[in-house]
Amino acid sequence: MTAAYFAKKQQVSLRTVQNDIKQIKRELENAEYISFESTARKGCRILATDMNQMPMVKEYYYRQFSSVSINYQNERINQILLLLLKQHRAISLYDMETSIFVSHSTLINDLKRISDVLKKYNLELLRSSNKVVIDGSEVNKRLCMLEQNLILSADGILAPIASDDNTLEKVKNILVDTLVEFRRPVTEAALKNLIVQIYVALKRIQDWFFISPNDLQVTEQFQPEQKIAQAICKRISEEFLIRIPDTEMIYLTLYMRGQGNFTSGDLISHEVDDLVLAALTEIRDLHGIDLTDNLKLRIALALHTAPLIIRLKYDMQLDNHLVDYIRQNFPQGFDLGIYFAAYLQKVFNKRVRDDETAFLAIHLYNALVEQQRAQGTKRILVISSMRQSENILLRQTLLNWLSDEIAELAFVTPDQIKEDHMDLYDILLTTEKGSFYDMGLAFYINPFPSRHDHMNLKLAIDGFRSIDDITSIFPKELFFVRNGELRETILRKMAKHATTYFQIEDGALEDAVLQREQLGSTFFGNGIAAPHPIAAVSSDSFVAVTELPQAVEWDEEKNMVRLVLLVCIGKNNTKAFQLWNYLSKVFADRTFVERLLPDPSYEHFINLLKETIADNFRN
Repeated sequence: MTAAYFAKKQQVSLRTVQNDIKQIKRELENAEYISFESTARKGCRILATDMNQMPMVKEYYYRQFSSVSINYQNERINQILLLLLKQHRAISLYDMETSIFVSHSTLINDLKRISDVLKKYNLELLRSSNKVVIDGSEVNKRLCMLEQNLILSADGILAPIASDDNTLEKVKNILVDTLVEFRRPVTEAALKNLIVQIYVALKRIQDWFFISPNDLQVTEQFQPEQKIAQAICKRISEEFLIRIPDTEMIYLTLYMRGQGNFTSGDLISHEVDDLVLAALTEIRDLHGIDLTDNLKLRIALALHTAPLIIRLKYDMQLDNHLVDYIRQNFPQGFDLGIYFAAYLQKVFNKRVRDDETAFLAIHLYNALVEQQRAQGTKRILVISSMRQSENILLRQTLLNWLSDEIAELAFVTPDQIKEDHMDLYDILLTTEKGSFYDMGLAFYINPFPSRHDHMNLKLAIDGFRSIDDITSIFPKELFFVRNGELRETILRKMAKHATTYFQIEDGALEDAVLQREQLGSTFFGNGIAAPHPIAAVSSDSFVAVTELPQAVEWDEEKNMVRLVLLVCIGKNNTKAFQLWNYLSKVFADRTFVERLLPDPSYEHFINLLKETIADNFRN
C-alpha cells in the first residue's frame, strides 16, 4: 500500500505517513515471524515468515497499539485537546508536532477543528507566533474534558489522565461513606457522575489548575448540599494531602444541587411554580394547548425545573441518552418541550440543550395524552413485575398509541392482581409470558413494544382511522424534489408555495417556521427533518414535502437531511395534533428515506407513507 493511500484514509499529510512508516520499520527490525518491506513508488507491506505464528503476532501488536492509535483524526484531535488543556502557558507548535508525531500541516488543520470544538464551551484557542494556548474558565475546560470523552471511555478511565494507583476507588469510598453519613439518597447514575466530577477536580487540582472565584457568581445558600460538599472536600484533602480551595467546594455544592434529588414531598417555591405556570400560559396562548390547570403536571415540572435552573445558571446541563428515541417517538411532546425550554431561555438567557428538553418532553407529553384520553372508552390494566420507574417508556408508548381509546391506564404487579380487576378493566396486558398469558387472560406486550404489539392492541380496541384521511393532507401541489439548496432556501420556498396554495397571510408562515428553527433543531433522525411554524397561522392542516437526492446539512450538529416534511397543524384543531403520532412511525423507520429516493415521485412517497403507517396495523 502506498503512502498516499494511508494519507487519504487517515486524513494526514504525506510527511506524517512517511514518518510513521519509518517508525514502523524501526519497530519491526528485530521482530520475529514478520518482516517489513518498503519500495519507492510501489508502497510498503508486511510479510509473514511463519504463518502459524501470525495470529499470535497480530494479537500482540493489536493490544500494544490499538488503544493509542492517535493517527485516526478524531482520536488525534482528543489527544491534542488533552495536551493543550494540561498546559499552564502557551506551547510551541514544534513541541506539539514532536509530542503527537504529526507534520506541521496536519497539526494546523487539526487546530482549526479544535478551535470549533472549543467554541461550544466558551473557550478560545489563542495563537501567537508559533505558540498556542486555550483561554477560558477552568469550569468550561473541565466540561470540555468530560463531554469530549477525554476522561472516560467505555472501558473506564483513559490512560492519559489515569494513574496506576487506586485514586478512583478512594474517591468512590469517600463519596459513598459521606453520602451514607448524611443519609443522602442518590441514583446509581448520579453516583457515577459525582465520582467522575470529583476525580477530575482532584486530578486538575494536583496539576495546579483551580476554579477561580470569577468563574462562579453564587448568591444562594444550598443546604444540605453545602455541608455534604464540605465533608467530602475535607476527606479528599486529608486522604491526598492537598489543599482544596473554597471555590472547588462551592462548585461541588452546585453540581450536587443541579443533579437534583427533589420529590413530591419537597417544598416548591412560589418563584418556581410561577415560572412553570408562566411557561404553560405562553404555550396555551401561542399554540392553543391549555395545560395550565393540570396540577399534577405543574408539580412534576416544578420538581424538574428547580434543579434545572441551577444547571442552566452554572452550565451543568445533563446528558440524555434517550433524546433521539424521545424525539422520534414522542414528537409532539418534544415540540412542547422546545417551547417550554424557550421560555426558560428568555428568563435566564441560557440555551436549554435538547438533552434537557427531552426530560421535559416526557412530562408534557404525558399530560397532553391524559387530556386527550379524558373522553376515552377503554380501561387498560398492565400486569408487570418491573418497578414503576422502569415502566415509564412502556406507559408513554401505550399512551402514545392509544391516546383516543384509553379512559384509564393502570399498572399492577402479579401479586397485586385481584378477581375484580377482570370486571373493572376492558383489556389486560402482561409483560411476562406467565400464568395470565398462558390462561388467555392477558395479551402479552414487550416491555419495549414493537410495531407488532401496536397492531395487536389496535385490533383489540378496534379504533382505527382511515389511512386515506392522513394522506389527504399531503397535497400533490406541495410535493417537490430539489438539489443544491441550503436549509433556509428550502424552507422559504416551501413556505411560499404553501402560502399561495392555502391563501395564507403573506410572510406569516415563513416567519413562523424560521422562528421555530431558531429554538432548536427540527431534525428527527434517519435523514428526516420536520420543520413547522412556532404557532398556527392557518385553519388548514397540511404537510408539504421536499425530497433531496443530495443530502443537506440541517443544523449545528451537522445532521444530514434528505427528506423535509413541513408540518402545519390547523389553528384550534386539537385532533389534528394526532398527526404527529403517525409521523413518529416515519421518523423511526430507518429505511424510509432509502426506499423513497430511488423513485422521487409523489405517488411513490404516498405509497410508502401508507405502507409505513399500515405496517403497524397488519396481522
